[in-house]
Amino acid sequence: MKVPTPRFVVAWAMSWAIALTALIPVVNYITPLLNLKYNNVWTPDIYWRLVLYWHGAIFIPLITVLAVLMGSIFGLYDLKGLSSTLIRDAILIGGIIAPPLAGVAGIFDVYDRFAFGIPLWLQITAFLIGDEMAIALIVAFISKIKSSKGSRLNSLVSAFMAYAVFLTLISAIMGHIAGWITWFGPWPSFVYSYINQTMAPLGLNGTTAVITFAENVVTSHSHLMLPVIMAGIVVMMATVYGFTSSWQSREKKLAIVGIAIMIAAMLAATVIYIISGVGNYVIPTLFSSGPNDINGLAMDDAITGTIGWGALLVLIALWLHKKKDITRDPLFLSVVVAPILIYLTIPVTGYWIEFHETFYGAAGTLPNAPGAAFDAAYTRFHQDFAFFLLPSLVTAILAFEIYNISGKTRNVIGYLFLSGEIIAFICGWLYAMAFLSFPFIVGAAFGVALILAGGIIGTAHLYKLNKTQ
Repeated sequence: MKVPTPRFVVAWAMSWAIALTALIPVVNYITPLLNLKYNNVWTPDIYWRLVLYWHGAIFIPLITVLAVLMGSIFGLYDLKGLSSTLIRDAILIGGIIAPPLAGVAGIFDVYDRFAFGIPLWLQITAFLIGDEMAIALIVAFISKIKSSKGSRLNSLVSAFMAYAVFLTLISAIMGHIAGWITWFGPWPSFVYSYINQTMAPLGLNGTTAVITFAENVVTSHSHLMLPVIMAGIVVMMATVYGFTSSWQSREKKLAIVGIAIMIAAMLAATVIYIISGVGNYVIPTLFSSGPNDINGLAMDDAITGTIGWGALLVLIALWLHKKKDITRDPLFLSVVVAPILIYLTIPVTGYWIEFHETFYGAAGTLPNAPGAAFDAAYTRFHQDFAFFLLPSLVTAILAFEIYNISGKTRNVIGYLFLSGEIIAFICGWLYAMAFLSFPFIVGAAFGVALILAGGIIGTAHLYKLNKTQ
C-alpha cells in the first residue's frame, strides 16, 4: 500500500470531523443523540449515544491529526528501523482507516445491538488503531531521545510528549475496561468477583457495585484523557512557535517551570483516577461547605486544574515571545484566544459551580435544585465546546502553521476562527449560565458554523498543497 503523506492524512481526518459535525441535525433526527433508551444497563447514567457520536466525529479525527502532527513537528518521520515502520503503519496508514470507521459507525453505534452490532465493532476497531498510534509514538519518541544529538531542551520536550502519550494510553485502557463491562457485563466471573471485592468496603455489592464501578471507570477515563491531551497540545504549540529554537532565556525558563508543574500534576491525576476508577478510592471535596458539605472543589478537579495552571505558564511564555504578532496575525490571535476561552469555561465557570452546588445541584445529584437545568446545560456546553471543539480548533491551526498556509487564505481562516469561537463562547455561556433560551443556541451554532467554514477552507487548501508539492 502506498503510504500517504502526512499532509494528506491530516486533511483526510479533518474532512471527516467537519462533515460529521455538520451532519449533527440529520444524525439527531435518525438516531437521537440524547435518547435515553440507548443507555446501557451497566452504565445507565452515561449518555452513550452522544459520547460515541463525538468519539467518531471529533475524538478519533483529533487524535489522528495530533499523531500525524507530532511526526512532523518532532521529526519522527526521519527515524529509521522499527520506529519508522510503526509510524508508517499505525499513523499514516491507520490514520486513513480510523476516521471513517469511527465516524460512520458513530452515527449508528447506539449500544442496543443496532445493526447486529456492526457499528459497535467498527468503532472498537478504530479505537484499537488509536492505541496503535499511541504505542508507535511512544516507541518513536524513546528512539529519538536515545539517538538525539540535539539540545537538552529538545530531549525534554520529546520526553514530555512520550510521557503525555503514555498517560493517554493508560486512559484509553481504562476506557476499554469500561467498554468491556458496558458491552458484555461483569464477565467472565473473575471480573464480577474483583468488582464486588473492590466495592465491598463502600457497602456496595451485586448490580449496584458493578454499575458504580463501571461509571467510575468511565469518569476516570475521560477526566484523565482530555487534560493530558490538552497539555500535549500546549507543548506542541510552544514547539511550533519556536520554544526549542528562538525563544529567549526568560521565556524558556518560564515554559520549563510550566512543563514541570504539568508533569507532576499529570502523574497525580493518573494516580487518583486509577485508584478511584478501577479501585474504591472516593475522591474528597476540598474547602467544603453547605448541607452535607455539598459545596466545594473536588480534589481531582483541583489536580487537573493544576495541569491547566502549568500550561498557562507555557502559554504566557508563548504570548511574550509572539506578542508583536498577536494583533497582526488573525490566525495566531485565534490560537491565543482559544486557551483563554477554555480557562473561562472550565476552571473559572466550573469552579464557580462547584462552590455553589446548593443552587446548581451537584451534577444531577439534586435534581430539584433551583439551578439544576443550568448545571445540565453547562455540562453539555463545557464538554462540547471546551473539551472537544476548542482543542480541535487549536490542532487545526497548528496543522495550517506546519503546512504553510499563508497569505489571504490564512487571514480569512483566522478571522473565521476568531469570530466563531468568540460568538460560540458568548452565546453558549449565556445560554448555560443565564437564560436557557433557544436563540442563544442558534447563536452558538452560528459561531460553530463560522469555525467549520474556516476548517473547510483550510482543509481544501491542504488538499491543494498536497497535489502541488
